[in-house]
Amino acid sequence: MSRLMTVGVAVVALLAGFCPLGLAKGSESVVKTTASIKSEGGASVLVVRLEVEKGWHVYANPPGNDDLKPVATLVTVSGQPKAEPAYPQGKQVIDPVVGNYRVYEGTEEIRIKLPTQPAGAVKVTVSFQACNEKSCLQPAKISLEVK
Repeated sequence: MSRLMTVGVAVVALLAGFCPLGLAKGSESVVKTTASIKSEGGASVLVVRLEVEKGWHVYANPPGNDDLKPVATLVTVSGQPKAEPAYPQGKQVIDPVVGNYRVYEGTEEIRIKLPTQPAGAVKVTVSFQACNEKSCLQPAKISLEVK
């Protein structure tokens, strides 16, 4: 198999959430997600917290590698169209096969200044894919409701 084909197969497997043991374990099994609304300087700030288990990572936003954009961590807020997440930079990973990229490890917070004061519960969706040095889990899409 040529090197280019090997790299192509590795990237496709990575994006598809390939698990070499055939297990259908999801990324949510190694990443705890929570959200809260805090008042800062008279503004409401939504804080989405990711707690990634040791030995695992999720892809930063932006991931720093175009091939990994589909699995980058993404936070969307329903009913707040102008709510722009402030993603942390993440840790740089140097990878000679796939190319360099950025990840979140441990605990990271994504902060979103809400353009309007929430009248009720705020619905948040968090999408991510967890990987370790050997495999990737199925991507996760978590829905949270914050009051």
